[in-house]
Amino acid sequence: MCKSKCVGVVLMFLQPPSPTLSSMATASDLDTKKRVLCVGLVCLDIIKIVDSFPLEDTDQRCIDCLWRRGGNAANTASVLSLLGAPTEFLGTLAKGPYLQFLQTDCGQYGVSTDHCPLLENTASPVSVVILNSASGSRTILHTNTNLRELTFEDFQRVPLASGQYSWIHLEGRPNTGELQKIVLYVEDHNASCEESRPLMGHVDVVFISKEVAQSLRFTDCRSAVEALAADCKQGGTVICPWGDKGAAGKRKDGPVVVSPAFPPDVVMDTIGAGDTFNAAAIFALNTGKSLQDAVTFGCRVAGAKCGMMGNEGLRGMVFS
Repeated sequence: MCKSKCVGVVLMFLQPPSPTLSSMATASDLDTKKRVLCVGLVCLDIIKIVDSFPLEDTDQRCIDCLWRRGGNAANTASVLSLLGAPTEFLGTLAKGPYLQFLQTDCGQYGVSTDHCPLLENTASPVSVVILNSASGSRTILHTNTNLRELTFEDFQRVPLASGQYSWIHLEGRPNTGELQKIVLYVEDHNASCEESRPLMGHVDVVFISKEVAQSLRFTDCRSAVEALAADCKQGGTVICPWGDKGAAGKRKDGPVVVSPAFPPDVVMDTIGAGDTFNAAAIFALNTGKSLQDAVTFGCRVAGAKCGMMGNEGLRGMVFS
């Protein structure tokens, strides 16, 4: 059993070679008033909407230009908040011209930034995203000149002992050593909260993206989870979304569960669809839903997101 201040650890692979880590409370410890902490990158997305992909060395007018807050962890935090989970983002923020925009946007989504380090003499990362309105595809050009990654010391400022967190989601960044320290830190924290816990293995849930699965020579989500579940610890789970083919999940000693995709009538914006799936699956698992329900809910919410510009339209939606 897990006491009220306990969190666990989940590992999520988004795209090669960077993993993403997360932490999960057990079903007995669920509390919808507790925060989900999303740790990773926030950046400015400058989105250029075009009616066709531009040719090299040509001039082309855009249909529209939008500013959005981006970054995998930041996007996940937004969707979790829209779904009704108290949410906090933790990542380094640059004191500069984009800081107010990023903080204000987090506030508008109800995402706390209480413990984010504010850094001098650095620039916020910026992504220029070309969104093809004809196909719904997005092409991302990312720049990060000098914003440092979050450190273990930064993470230690989060008051885990307060018992206000139920799930900690860590986006895989190049700071692998710091992430390892954070995972062990959370495990040590949990050791003081649980009567018993396996000594081997730190991972409760693994999310494998389509890109990572393909790099491992898998051709579909079912075969990916069937094989990769063997690498999970006892009681561990692997989930693999596969875009318009749906998603699959498997507990180490359980059956494969699958869900179809739920595409919208018209694909408008696929930016952040994977982050949306992750957030929806986390939300479902963190509220005690079964693996089947979590995978299906992830597909439903991600499909709905692709049928709208941005993700604000998810607020208040009912998913049957």
